[in-house]
Amino acid sequence: MTRTFNKKYLIPFALIILLLMAFAWFANQYANSDNSLMFFTLCADFVLIIVLMVLIVRKVFMDHTSRQQSQERLAEANERYRALMETSTDGTLIIIEKGIVHANFVFLAMSGYTLTDLSQLKFENLIAIKSLPGLNLETFYEEIGDTGRTVNMEATISCKRGEMREVILTASRVELMGQHGIIIVSKDLSRKERIEKESINLMNELQSSILMMNLPVSSFVREHITCDMDIPVHEAASIMRRKDQNAIIVTKDTSQQPVGIITDCDLRNRVVAREFNVNSPVFEIMSSPLIRIPDEALLYEAVLQIKGNSISHLAVEDRAGRIVGIFSNEDLLEVQRNSISYLIKEVSAAETVESLKKIHNKIPVLVKILLESGSRVRNITYLISTVTDAITHRLVEFAIEEMGEPPADFAFLALGSEGRREQTLVTDQDNAIVFEDVPNEKFSEVNRYFLYFGKKINLWLDKIGYQYCQGEVMAGNPQWCQSISRWKKYFSDWINQKSQDGILGVAVFFDFRIVYGSEKYADELRKHINKIIDGKALFFRLLASDVSKYNIPTDIFKENGPENSPGAPEAFNIKNAISPLVDFIRVYSIQHHVGESNSLLRLEKMLRMNIIPEEEYHEIENIYSRMMEIRFRSHVNAILDNKSPDNMVAREELTVIEQTMIRKTFSEIIRYQQKILDDFSV
Repeated sequence: MTRTFNKKYLIPFALIILLLMAFAWFANQYANSDNSLMFFTLCADFVLIIVLMVLIVRKVFMDHTSRQQSQERLAEANERYRALMETSTDGTLIIIEKGIVHANFVFLAMSGYTLTDLSQLKFENLIAIKSLPGLNLETFYEEIGDTGRTVNMEATISCKRGEMREVILTASRVELMGQHGIIIVSKDLSRKERIEKESINLMNELQSSILMMNLPVSSFVREHITCDMDIPVHEAASIMRRKDQNAIIVTKDTSQQPVGIITDCDLRNRVVAREFNVNSPVFEIMSSPLIRIPDEALLYEAVLQIKGNSISHLAVEDRAGRIVGIFSNEDLLEVQRNSISYLIKEVSAAETVESLKKIHNKIPVLVKILLESGSRVRNITYLISTVTDAITHRLVEFAIEEMGEPPADFAFLALGSEGRREQTLVTDQDNAIVFEDVPNEKFSEVNRYFLYFGKKINLWLDKIGYQYCQGEVMAGNPQWCQSISRWKKYFSDWINQKSQDGILGVAVFFDFRIVYGSEKYADELRKHINKIIDGKALFFRLLASDVSKYNIPTDIFKENGPENSPGAPEAFNIKNAISPLVDFIRVYSIQHHVGESNSLLRLEKMLRMNIIPEEEYHEIENIYSRMMEIRFRSHVNAILDNKSPDNMVAREELTVIEQTMIRKTFSEIIRYQQKILDDFSV
């Protein structure tokens, strides 16, 4: 092992050398003069040399012992850390100075590397921090700051097999026997989020199946074909092949009265299998009588008919008794297989704005079914937003068909409640357009195209039922139809504002989401925001102050009744009651670089990042869900009563238990309003 000379021994050794030189000189002088004073001087010099040498040897021995003890303590500390790491269920790394010195089994299994592999990897090639792209180990030390401080952040780990794992990192700066280090705990989100996503999808499928089973069978019928009962079997089969149908309704002579049906199954079992004469008339092999169902019957009734009669096809008739189509067990399988995407399929197939409006008009009934089936609020808002996204996407396609290909790459942004996937049945438009940076000479042409493009989509959305935004936050407004550079400047200006007026109404822009176009624009904007947001205490103070603008009544629905408290309000604006929670979640999510736009997903991410305690998470989630459920129910009831829905909820719409719950909920919301004011020193 290579040893280096310790500079602290330099002066003692220099003194010894000088004393030895002096000893040699005194010895020479004494030999020549035989002077007794010189003898005593010589002895004193010798004693000093001996003392210094003893002190140096003692010091060297003590330093060696101390170093050995330090190394033992360091090894012991490392072993303790390693033992602690191995018991952890999360992946853990120890970095000392500039290298990875240990990783527990969980991290090795997660990443696919060996410890030798990791020791040779650069930090930036292994871990990428989402909010700080391009971060290296040196700047990571700076980001964590002082020893003892712990930070949480979203990151991705580049695994040996090329896979990228989503993780939440908890990093702590440590000092191990004078050496700088970092302990990193990585919580693997990939598997957990995948399971949660699959669970949500399964729940959506189940809820959607309930929803679909309560739709009229007329929504699922296919066109039908007919033939006369006396035509030969081979001719009927030929018609079915030409029309690409698996069934044909058999009618009686000129009256066209349906008397039976022939299916693919009948042709296989009664003709091919039995070598039946194909020149015989079809009535000899048809299934009769024809089983019918009214077009107003619900899907589940059609299912019962098919199962109960052991048949594969039902004839669907209108009120006049005319056959309007066929419903088959294949259609049922298609519904079950694509239940959640059925409406989306309808939207994709729509050719006119009017047909999209008809699809949009189904939403209140679907929401009612979901509410009555006990669906979670997040599933309902997901359904509404998914349909709205599909409608908007189709309208963008309509606009491109009419106007020709766009002159530049672009994306259509959803903002506000649609950006958060939290739309209700009373909603207006909040949208925008972002397009790529183009040369100055081309900007006017590009801007003119997208401005007209945006106005067209806003007009169509209004016709369908999505009202114009009163604040004109729409793609057809020149201010909100801009290049990516201009959008970055908007966010920079808002974040650097010095007054409340400067950020008035800008919160909805931080809820952006891509509905059509490349996700790269959303990623670019988020990176820009995360890059400049840290340390902007005034901006967060202004945003937090905005939460207090909602006046939550404390004396709502007094227990002693309105007759004993004439000043107490008997109705409240439920949107204004929910908004403080949405704003509360938004402020903390922006502060901590949470990439989600949906309020509940933001809340979940903050829980995982240890930004909010679990108790607080459950309380906010419960308040939000209860209030949204009441809001949906109020909207649905108004629409089904042919009234214009709004956000006002009156006492008579609520049960006594709900009134009590509202009073308690309002006090909790007020508490969160005060909490955010305190946290940001407003």
